[in-house]
Amino acid sequence: MKNMMKVKLVSVMIVTIALSVIFTGTSMAATSSKITVIMPRHEMDLKGIWEKQTRAFEKATGIQVEFIQMSWDEVADKVLTDLAAGGGSYDVIEFDNGWVAKFVAADWVEPLDSFASKDYIESLLPGLVSTFSKNGKVLGIAWNNDTRFFFYNKAYLQKAGIQAPPKTWDEVIAQAKTIKEKGICEYPLAEYWNQEWALANSVAFYLYSFGGNYFDDKGQIIINKSPSVDALQFMVDLLKKEQLAHPSSITLSQEAAADLFYRGSTAFFFQGPPSTFSYANDATKSKVVGQIEAASWLPAKTSSLQATLTLPEAFSIPKTSKNKEAAWKYIQFMISKEKDKERALEIGSLPIFKDLYTDEQLLKLYPYWKQFGQQAAVAKPLPQVEWYDELVQTTIVAVQQALLGSKTPQAAADEIASYLEGKPVAGKKLSK
Repeated sequence: MKNMMKVKLVSVMIVTIALSVIFTGTSMAATSSKITVIMPRHEMDLKGIWEKQTRAFEKATGIQVEFIQMSWDEVADKVLTDLAAGGGSYDVIEFDNGWVAKFVAADWVEPLDSFASKDYIESLLPGLVSTFSKNGKVLGIAWNNDTRFFFYNKAYLQKAGIQAPPKTWDEVIAQAKTIKEKGICEYPLAEYWNQEWALANSVAFYLYSFGGNYFDDKGQIIINKSPSVDALQFMVDLLKKEQLAHPSSITLSQEAAADLFYRGSTAFFFQGPPSTFSYANDATKSKVVGQIEAASWLPAKTSSLQATLTLPEAFSIPKTSKNKEAAWKYIQFMISKEKDKERALEIGSLPIFKDLYTDEQLLKLYPYWKQFGQQAAVAKPLPQVEWYDELVQTTIVAVQQALLGSKTPQAAADEIASYLEGKPVAGKKLSK
């Protein structure tokens, strides 16, 4: 009887311990095996490859991912608001190139040097690593090698009797007028000038292409002086005076402007993402298959002023994340050479890894990367200042008012200049 009681007692104890382990294990798993990731929708990821790869990560690791994808502006609002309030909502976040100075000053993100091996970091493009590094520490791993390129509809140019794409803005005007007059397309170009972050990117491109900027290396504000004002005037003229830019440009997103290009409604796309060529040649999404080319140059006021934007984005881990190890596993899985090549093959995104630029399969598929290299040689970043997000808001409001005709380009530039006065840059305050 005693032996039976002992057996029962031991059995109860075993069951109790087992249940304790099960529940404790379940609780621990729930804490450590689920992460929240927030990132913008890639402009050209019409196939949902980031979602697909994220689900592959879940299957490979057992780590659950709450995967949040929104427009860039929506993501920026959520991430910046959360971090400013103390953070804690996300484990992997969008880390834009324009945020580096701000995030470093606020000490918001975890250095990744203790997670990433030296070999891993050295396998990435050096420029992307340096963009998201500060004071010798790697703060983000690039997920989007987003340099912008000039594409044109070669068939439309040939039909108009034009031998080569434009090298200057004067040539853009002349060629666009010819294309319009011959009835090939009513509006040869469409811009993404909706009042959102991308409008500020477009402003930067036009400023650079005229030899302008917001301020110079000496700390002098130049946005409201020539040639910067000339660039803003040119944008307005394309829309109002010349009527060569699609009138809906003031409400178009990047995706919508690209869609007009794919539909054959426009002839030029000055700042297309790398995957533009792939989608233009996808018969399920495009009406201009075989017609689109990447130029070897970009239009500018003069050839010596040509420039394009480099707008890389990275993943980073907030210091407030309670799941840093799992967050790093996600980053390392998604930004691996295998997944990077998969994205290059499926959506034509530019690789993050150096070795993939000599990959025979990719080079055979994307021979136009030669032209990309020529344009990328004149790539410039956005202003690297802590207050860039505030500058963007001031710029997009003022510039769109100019585009709508409620304010002159000079008045819009003066408004931006007033905002800039006294702002700190490299230990100095900007002045007019």
